[in-house]
Amino acid sequence: MKQSAKITLFLLLSAFLALPAVAQIKVTPKVGVNFSAVEAELDNITAEARVGYNVGLDFRMGDGLFFLQPGAHYYNYTAQLQQNIERPDDIAFEEETTIQSLKAPINLGFRVTGDNGLLGIHIKGGVTPTYVIGVAEKEGFAFDKSQLNTFTWGANAGVGIDLLFLTIDANYEIGLNDFFANAEGANNVLTISAGLKF
Repeated sequence: MKQSAKITLFLLLSAFLALPAVAQIKVTPKVGVNFSAVEAELDNITAEARVGYNVGLDFRMGDGLFFLQPGAHYYNYTAQLQQNIERPDDIAFEEETTIQSLKAPINLGFRVTGDNGLLGIHIKGGVTPTYVIGVAEKEGFAFDKSQLNTFTWGANAGVGIDLLFLTIDANYEIGLNDFFANAEGANNVLTISAGLKF
């Protein structure tokens, strides 16, 4: 097992083993949209990520000003792929393909307005390991999972607003390594999500 995978597994296990010791745990299922920013040249294909959707769960652990927030989320990215023109009679070909990933963010949060009011504001930051689980390949277009790095890291920061049992989050993740296997270019992702707080 790679060292980065071992670290991720250790952090996730540590977070979930701490659940019984935490006085307050809130579960927040969420859905949202994500906006990716990555550009790369892959052989004869230009790749540029676009908008996608995401769904998942966060666990807000701890009362008081600080909390731990691990989570698990499914992300579906949409990428625009354009095949480079090699001959004058070639036709530019554009295709939308989708990339599916699992993200397991581990964040430390701070409640700016406390946790007992009608309106709550919090900020958070941490790391996000991402694992690519698949690519929806398009017929006649040579792009598959092998052209992506299966495991990547991101550093993220975000802000959230709670209103009674509702929560809205905006999060920005900066890719720390290359998104594609054979091309430079990290994937930076802005995610806006809404969910419920139990």
